[in-house]
Amino acid sequence: MDCKRAVKLSWALAALLGGCSQDIDPATPDPGPPPIPGNVPAPGATNRSDVWDDLFNARRLDYNLALRTAALKLVGDLPTLQEIEDVHGATDPATVYAQKIDAYLADRRFSGALVRFFRNSFRTGGPGRDTAATFAAMLVVQDRPLTDLFTATSGTCPTRDPATGGFAPADCGNGVPSAVGVLTDPGVMAAWYGNLAMRRVRWVQESFVCRKFPTEFSTAPIPKGNGQYTSPWPFESVPDKTTGRIDFRDTSSVICANCHTTMNHMAPLFANFDDTGTLQGTVQVHVPVLGLPAAQRSDWLVAGEGLAWRHGEPVTDLASLGHAIAVDPDVHECLVARVWNWALSKTDIVTDAQTVPDWIVAGLREQLEASGFRLKGVIRSAFLSKDFVRF
Repeated sequence: MDCKRAVKLSWALAALLGGCSQDIDPATPDPGPPPIPGNVPAPGATNRSDVWDDLFNARRLDYNLALRTAALKLVGDLPTLQEIEDVHGATDPATVYAQKIDAYLADRRFSGALVRFFRNSFRTGGPGRDTAATFAAMLVVQDRPLTDLFTATSGTCPTRDPATGGFAPADCGNGVPSAVGVLTDPGVMAAWYGNLAMRRVRWVQESFVCRKFPTEFSTAPIPKGNGQYTSPWPFESVPDKTTGRIDFRDTSSVICANCHTTMNHMAPLFANFDDTGTLQGTVQVHVPVLGLPAAQRSDWLVAGEGLAWRHGEPVTDLASLGHAIAVDPDVHECLVARVWNWALSKTDIVTDAQTVPDWIVAGLREQLEASGFRLKGVIRSAFLSKDFVRF
């Protein structure tokens, strides 16, 4: 079974498993996913993908079941009896259902649901470590551009009032002269503290690009040791044991530089945050060698190498890194894919490999970009989508 057919299988099974409601309205046929390119059966053979197309097309509209699922996700509670009756008895249930979604998005409880969503996305939480998730939720509720996640210079450690669902912006007070969105958040910096600041770089990558390292690939891989060097960066841009204290050019088992040529060009930017997430005047992370000495520039990069978000995208500081992340299309797609998985009850896109095919979220990504990166409308669209209301 090829990858695209496997994806269709997983989505079809998810649709069938969700279709346990007895309240099913007549529906127009669902067109399902686009056809698989080149999927032409041999003469006399059966096109097995038709089976999955039939399963997708067999789904039926159920606005009552959709309302129940949406309410649990968006406000953390079941719909009221009146809300259920409004949808069930409507001559135009689609319009009434959309009105209920709008009401949930304006509900004071929606902000709490968003904090939980971003806490799970960022894999943070606990005393003093919810500020990044709270800031992201505030951006959505206030319909601010989500690019502020990476570029806002103040008010990035807000508090939320559970009684009203409102937010009170506040600065983080962790020694940063000017914030860089969540990239300088003390809770994040504390939670992802580690040797050479690599865990912090991994947090950025997995939270906002939705993929593990390696993330950059050359069009002309080079044989190295027991594998292929696939990064577009010069192999010699990271140190070996003659130029640093870690041999990032080691090829004896895996090709370390496939990941670290990207990681090492970012990690120094996070090195001065200590284990409490406070910015200090000196490097606070260590090298995992005898004695755990403090890291220095030569432990990440060879002399003359600058910092960068990606190959060919140089940066000079955290602020320029934030701007580079904010305009990256991969980041935009990751944000809407996380919303899609939230709506469709999928687990984590990275740790559980719950990836979303590009064609499914392309429209949401375009909507995000056209709206000036405001995520609330994308959330609304996901909960109104034909895939959400059909079971």
